[in-house]
Amino acid sequence: MTVSEPPRPERGRTADERPRDVSAAQLAVEADPTWTGKILALAHPRFWFSMAEGYPVGLKQFLQLGLLFTYPAWLFVVVLYGPLWVIGKIFEGILYVLFWPVRAMHKKNNPEEYAAFQAEQKAKKEARKAANAAYRANRRAKKS
Repeated sequence: MTVSEPPRPERGRTADERPRDVSAAQLAVEADPTWTGKILALAHPRFWFSMAEGYPVGLKQFLQLGLLFTYPAWLFVVVLYGPLWVIGKIFEGILYVLFWPVRAMHKKNNPEEYAAFQAEQKAKKEARKAANAAYRANRRAKKS
């Protein structure tokens, strides 16, 4: 009598092969290129309650109840984010001026590396500009 073995289990998908586990509300926050748009999307209740998506119904309701109680505190944090961002930008400008001698020395001693870094930064800025333009065109097309 021969015993047939069960078939080998199929290999599961790796993290690279699996789709991202992100809700539509979280994707909307990521898709908005402007920081003001991101802040407004973060303050929307749809984003806050989307954190409970993917759980079984009873647990999801319990999580949403907890999120409901913490939503006012979340709005307070989001409102504080704007002024803190501005303060951070001011601090960044101050550090930029303070560390100017270090950048100038690096530019003088390593001109190729400095030029490569500047080109990389410029490419990132152009890509961000193109993404913002595409996003705005897409929003205009949706509105009309």
